[in-house]
Amino acid sequence: MATSIGEELILVDHVSKKFCRHLKRSLQYGVMDMARELMGRPRDIALRRDEFWAIKDVSFSIKRGEIVGVIGPNGAGKTTLLRLINGLILPDQGRLVVRGKVGAMIQLGAGFSPILSGRENIHVNAAILGMTKEETKGKLEQIIEFADIDEFIDSPVQSYSSGMRARLGFAVAIHMNPDILLVDEVLAVGDMIFRNKALAKMHQLATSGVAVVFISHNLDQVDRLCHSSIYLQNGQFVASGPTREIITQYAKASSPDAQGARFAHYPGTQHYLSILQVTLHDEAGNPIDRVESCGILLIRVEFEAKQFLESPLFSFMFEAPGHMVIAAIVTQKKGSEHRPSFSPGRHILETKIARLSLIPGAYTLRASVYGTKEIEIWGRISRLADFTVIPYGRQNVITNENVFVELDASWSVGSTINLEPSDAFAPCAPPPK
Repeated sequence: MATSIGEELILVDHVSKKFCRHLKRSLQYGVMDMARELMGRPRDIALRRDEFWAIKDVSFSIKRGEIVGVIGPNGAGKTTLLRLINGLILPDQGRLVVRGKVGAMIQLGAGFSPILSGRENIHVNAAILGMTKEETKGKLEQIIEFADIDEFIDSPVQSYSSGMRARLGFAVAIHMNPDILLVDEVLAVGDMIFRNKALAKMHQLATSGVAVVFISHNLDQVDRLCHSSIYLQNGQFVASGPTREIITQYAKASSPDAQGARFAHYPGTQHYLSILQVTLHDEAGNPIDRVESCGILLIRVEFEAKQFLESPLFSFMFEAPGHMVIAAIVTQKKGSEHRPSFSPGRHILETKIARLSLIPGAYTLRASVYGTKEIEIWGRISRLADFTVIPYGRQNVITNENVFVELDASWSVGSTINLEPSDAFAPCAPPPK
């Protein structure tokens, strides 16, 4: 089907879908519904015993070239929505229009035969996804190269790791040239190289005009990939808009103290800790909301540990305008004296930044908290504090909106460079008093 840039490829218009919690009764309802349809009568819309709405009155549209994230807690209806768009199930109410070829990546490698080789499974899986024999043959080498399992491609799939299966399944699905790509938690497996490659490929497809619907509980991946997002809760549409705004709304609503909460705790954070108060201070300890570029900044955080936290690692990040997390990270040093454990209750954490090398502008402080050995992440909190960095002395303010950090440097013209700091040019030195 021919489509043009900006054309609406997915239209979900007041769509609802219900399920039954018990299999036997579900089969009975299915027979009753088919009988009503055979008699030309509409389905019974009202909820019957043990039924519930998995999706209720959801409406949105997605155009060609858009990357839309779908976020929400478990049971919000995200996967049901993708199954509806993919045509695996039909809505009980509303209208759903899908234009173009749909590629769905919900369970990568689910149809692989363990006794067949990777190469043979490519042909089988590609046929299941609707690719012709000629198309598969023409893209075979590209699929193998993308999966990056060359030396194992002729080995039985039963000898593959879960990451290798995911890479192969993704490589097959991504090369079917769909108009619409549906992705459901497929990046939960695989190493960092594979995840970055997969995200880059999906972005490339969207740039070429493919509409991408991306479901993930990894909000960082959603933030990196998606232009806009949809927030579902208990099967109902809550909000849609720019991804960062929707993530913040979801994070805020997921906090037990969501009503009037100042800090946005990402889902799961308050199982471990809760931020109570954050203040910024100058060198003398006075509260501030403005700090000189390359000046001293003290961060004071009062938090409540919900359980015993063994040697957590606190990491502070600075968010620039446009919600970009810049390369300015403050973490604790290694060693027990720098990373103490916290018993349940209220605690105060302070850190001093001796030289805040940010160019003038508005910033927001956010934080991540990692567990022992940084294997676990115990929390992410945004909107800890807003502050403004002001110029010092005769500082040259860089106006490039993509530059936020000013580094110490010395400059020299000639065949050699003086590596010692220069009094004539010290971009981050405090101004003379």
